[in-house]
Amino acid sequence: MDNGKISVRYARALLHFAVEQGCEQEVYNGLTRLVHNYMLAISQFNEVLSDPIVTKADKVKLLEMAVGEPLHDCLKQFITFVSEQHREDKMPVIAMKFMEMYRMKHNILSTNVTTATELPEATYDKIKAFIKQTFNAEAEIDVKIDPSLIGGFILDIEHTRMDASVAGQLNALKNKLKQ
Repeated sequence: MDNGKISVRYARALLHFAVEQGCEQEVYNGLTRLVHNYMLAISQFNEVLSDPIVTKADKVKLLEMAVGEPLHDCLKQFITFVSEQHREDKMPVIAMKFMEMYRMKHNILSTNVTTATELPEATYDKIKAFIKQTFNAEAEIDVKIDPSLIGGFILDIEHTRMDASVAGQLNALKNKLKQ
């Protein structure tokens, strides 16, 4: 069975289980911490989950530590279940699929804001209001600082990019002058 089908089935099962147990938000928060803090940042983390020499118990402990506190019992049970099924190496994809399903169910758009410098909180509130008005959805904002933008910002909403950066405008002008 391919990884896509496996991750979708496990993520869907976790979503149904979390809804039944009333711990949907807590599971989402835990998996968000897991993905952002470890799985995307540390390639060795994924290697350990795939290593047949590492015991199941150690993989479970590693996943639980990666989720951090608070670790809701629903998520703890799911991690144990995944380990019993020998699918620990699928946890990164399962977690991302769950997060995608959760956001779709709750009408939340994953939004990345890349800025040259830190923006005031009021600016993020305006971005959230813009997304609410334009897309009729809530925004989950991830902020990245990139001084090479010189000024302005780049807003990525799901699969749409709005580049209002100085660097982007300079590149557009440069391309226009080449023509």
